[in-house]
Amino acid sequence: MTVEWQFIRVGLFVGGIVVTYWLAFRWVLDRFHGDTPRSRLDHCFRSSWTGGVLLSLAGIGILCMAYGLMLEPRRVTVKAYAIETSKLPLGQRVRLVHMADLHVRENGPRERTLPDIVRLLHPDVILHTGDVFGTRTDVASIIVKLLRSWDVPQYACEGNLDGLGDFKDCMRQAGVITLNGIRPAICKVRGIRLSISGFPSGAEPAMRNSLRGLSPDDFNIVLYHHPEGFPETWETRTDLMLAGHTHGGQVRLPFYGALITLDRFSKRWESGLFDEHGVKLVVSRGLGCEPGIPEMRFCCPPEVVVIDLIGRSQHPEALR
Repeated sequence: MTVEWQFIRVGLFVGGIVVTYWLAFRWVLDRFHGDTPRSRLDHCFRSSWTGGVLLSLAGIGILCMAYGLMLEPRRVTVKAYAIETSKLPLGQRVRLVHMADLHVRENGPRERTLPDIVRLLHPDVILHTGDVFGTRTDVASIIVKLLRSWDVPQYACEGNLDGLGDFKDCMRQAGVITLNGIRPAICKVRGIRLSISGFPSGAEPAMRNSLRGLSPDDFNIVLYHHPEGFPETWETRTDLMLAGHTHGGQVRLPFYGALITLDRFSKRWESGLFDEHGVKLVVSRGLGCEPGIPEMRFCCPPEVVVIDLIGRSQHPEALR
């Protein structure tokens, strides 16, 4: 499904909300005037049962909007995954913390609580998949202070909205290594080699050739802002790709999920852990909200992702 069709889907959803409120307003207006119903349909519409349904839906909608605007964007959660790999010694564990789409607009409640949340996770490495800026207003000092909160190696790739500020300078001041796709960074954690490749937004055409040169002995991690870059890691030596961008939809419906992801694969990789073609993908719901509009989330709270890489035997029969 193209991004254009995703916007059509959102338009239909918003249109349904508008129609519901318009009908509720008309019901109140008609009951207030007290005119005699002109038809069976008019009589049915003015009934107390119809009014109760319409006003209940309108009231629930107001409560949902209030929650989505005032509460959920501040409710930072932690999502944990465990990934077993024979590239780590048996029983060894490396903890990654993945953060996406910070979209910092101010030093708000989310930014103030995030340092302690991440510290309590005791990460070995912190990985960022872009879009740290949430406004053109100068927020670089807030971002730098936030990223300096953790005394562990940090790596990042550039997102499609990081042009709102000077991304590379901001990362340099914060001590975060920016990856540009030229060569992977090697990070050693208790003697375990992690190869971390990162690509700026729009670099998909260059990804596959670069990743084919990865070492088969390292645990190979790829950072790319967009989940739609996932197929570029197939048939390479990539073990794990991390992405953001979708915000998990930001507004999700129960039993359906994201209405819009702004990804050309639509809902295929909207958020969560996926395993395809021998490569794992983790897509974060992100922490911030889309710039330029009021911050709102519903059924999609901000998240910090923690991934435990766990060493296992290279021979499955040895585990029996």
